[in-house]
Amino acid sequence: MKGRSDVTRTSALMRVVALTAIYLLVLTSLHPGDILTGVVLSGIFVAAARRIRPLGPSPAAPWFRRLVGVPALVGGTLVDVAVSTWRTALWCLNLRRTRPGLVTVPIPACGAPSAAAWGVRVGITPDTVVVDLDEERGRMLLHVIDARDPDAVRAEQLRSYERRQRRVFP
Repeated sequence: MKGRSDVTRTSALMRVVALTAIYLLVLTSLHPGDILTGVVLSGIFVAAARRIRPLGPSPAAPWFRRLVGVPALVGGTLVDVAVSTWRTALWCLNLRRTRPGLVTVPIPACGAPSAAAWGVRVGITPDTVVVDLDEERGRMLLHVIDARDPDAVRAEQLRSYERRQRRVFP
């Protein structure tokens, strides 16, 4: 049986891996220097957060189940960015008629880290800008390149959250 310190170390390592993955996704780079910088910055953030609030095991999901979901999160986010880039390119070339606008997306009952990670994921796609993330009201306000069908935008965002992120950030 693992001791509490082993669980705490594993939890800290998971956080460093997740933060580094997000950092690399934002940079769109796998250069060794960028990886090292991401690990160092993530380690500093996790260490600072431990001083504010001690780490413990996540009650929502075992660490190994969350770790297994990281490749789907990273790969799915890359797919989302590629599809979004294609839509934006078509829009910029006037090959796709759209109506940009604001869409409110409900946030499922999740913790602050999950909502923040979702906001970051959505924000790195070129056809979407996170305008507001309101946990108290349980909503995220997005500016999207095509707001003709707000229900379809909401469904797409919620489906992406469920398929890609929920396992890693419950």
